[in-house]
Amino acid sequence: MLISFGLILAICTLAIGYIDFQRLVIPNGLNAIVAVTGIVFKLQFGYPTAVAASLFGVLVLLLFWGLRYVHWRLRGVVGLGLGDVKFAGAAAIWLDPLIFPAFLFTASALALLYFCFVAKRSAGIASLRVPFGPFLATALFATWNFNTFYSQAIG
Repeated sequence: MLISFGLILAICTLAIGYIDFQRLVIPNGLNAIVAVTGIVFKLQFGYPTAVAASLFGVLVLLLFWGLRYVHWRLRGVVGLGLGDVKFAGAAAIWLDPLIFPAFLFTASALALLYFCFVAKRSAGIASLRVPFGPFLATALFATWNFNTFYSQAIG
């Protein structure tokens, strides 16, 4: 059963990464699949766990939306796409709240490394638009696998 959820998550994160790199958009359908599958995954651990995970997902979505709004008000440009906001909320459903900072760090570090690599090769980096979805997707898959399988290995 665990492998099935991992496979669904892998397919969704690969699709999100590819589409966001190509079009700078994360489709709502993929966000919905990630969220619903995450809730079903959490239902294995009981109804209260699934409810808590869903509430955590909503909290993260609201926090990311607030961050997006504040950035827009201060800078006058949208720095975080709405698809990224929704995906962060969906990703939070899959992850335990204690591992969520590792997820954010991993996504941010990967995005920064990518930006540094691209900045060396591009002249106009001030106007460069970097999709954050592929890095969120990679970080979700990596941290979920680490949290799920490593915690099983150590008991």
